[in-house]
Amino acid sequence: MEVPVTAAGFGASPIIIEEVTPLKTGNGLLRLTFVQAIHPIAARKRETVIRVLSRTDNYLIGTIKDKDGNQQAAMLTLPEYEWLETYCPLLIKRRGPSNLSFLMEGEPLSPKFTAEEYLNITFGRTPIEALRVSSADSFGERHAPMPARHSIFRLGQEYNSFDSWMIARGFIPSCMEDKWFIYMDDDRLFFRRSWTGNLIYEVEAIWRDDRIFLGNVCVNRETEQYQETDDDYDCQLLNFLISEILLGEYASFPIKDDIA
Repeated sequence: MEVPVTAAGFGASPIIIEEVTPLKTGNGLLRLTFVQAIHPIAARKRETVIRVLSRTDNYLIGTIKDKDGNQQAAMLTLPEYEWLETYCPLLIKRRGPSNLSFLMEGEPLSPKFTAEEYLNITFGRTPIEALRVSSADSFGERHAPMPARHSIFRLGQEYNSFDSWMIARGFIPSCMEDKWFIYMDDDRLFFRRSWTGNLIYEVEAIWRDDRIFLGNVCVNRETEQYQETDDDYDCQLLNFLISEILLGEYASFPIKDDIA
């Protein structure tokens, strides 16, 4: 089912149906409770009533009313890549089936998924999973705080609505080669090493409507946990991690010799 997203760059969203309730009207009405996976800031639970016009084993066609009371055609069916490529182009471009996992070294994984399997991996199999983004409980149990030895620098960047949505989703490692675990908690964005759980970056994250602003960065300077000491280099590395891991965009790995 296509659910338009009223924000630049979003297109539409696949949905995960939570409940279908026939209404006792005799008019073929169903109340649908579902999760709109792609929505500014975060996934959202919604509800609508559909008047069923036709159904088969593979799809259901009907009409729904928009917020202004106008009728619109609607079809419920299993997802296909052609639909995702047409209505969710940024999602497919940034986090498509060939780059679900991020590798710091080596070639991206290229598993073969059906469209349904791809969406299950990306958003979860249940409405609860689709509503829940990466959190401290999503991966591992080693969540030590930022050590006393740390440094602070300023990132000072605001992101557009779609990029803010992707940043807020975070990143959960899916294989040994994924070296970072990233999640938001209140007004902070945390970057941990997946193998050790060590907290490397703690970033101030402020929502401005549907845009996220990343301000001051606290960076680990405990040498037993993290050996880098250069704030300028860490600023470049953090930008690289945001681009490559969270936004799914190509970025060049920073080389210290390139820093003036």
